[in-house]
Amino acid sequence: MRPIGNETGAAMSSTALDLRRDYAGELPESRRETGVNVRSGQTAAVSARLLDYWRVTLPLPVASRRRALDAVCAAARRDATVVADMLPFALGDCDEEIVYRATLAHIGAFPRQAGPASTADAIEWVRRRLALNCAAVFAALLSLGDDHVLDRLLPLRSTLDAEEVAAIRRRLGAECPEPARIFLRAWIDLLDQSCARR
Repeated sequence: MRPIGNETGAAMSSTALDLRRDYAGELPESRRETGVNVRSGQTAAVSARLLDYWRVTLPLPVASRRRALDAVCAAARRDATVVADMLPFALGDCDEEIVYRATLAHIGAFPRQAGPASTADAIEWVRRRLALNCAAVFAALLSLGDDHVLDRLLPLRSTLDAEEVAAIRRRLGAECPEPARIFLRAWIDLLDQSCARR
């Protein structure tokens, strides 16, 4: 279930239900130990976290939500079981900065051997449109500049609309690594060619 229109959560659609049904991907054993695996009963926990986030946190001002994310990230550095608390920020918030930072925190929160799985999580958030702000998740993934991740993002470019593409370009600006800059340049050229043909 996701808020539509305003940020009060008054009108909801189906993100939490989608998570129960769709987000049960295979995760390594190390991820199960950190409490981030959302298979079986834990998908309900993610849905409950999202609902709680939309009811309690989302109505707060953006600055308060950003401070709350900072607190969760700090706690996750001390205790890996807190990492799952980042998911509502990444999936259930609309604010570009919050979603971008929460996605990067989720990806970077795991030991090196689990990193690819956490990156795969975020790619699935875009592919299945599970995040309210898929553009911010996409931008966070692009900012890694990882060739394997960029290859996985190639087919997902067509799922984003013009506003989302503009948000990604704005978000990354000049600070993105060279592989991501090349990816973006090729993507923009492709969009320009597509528009010219119409």
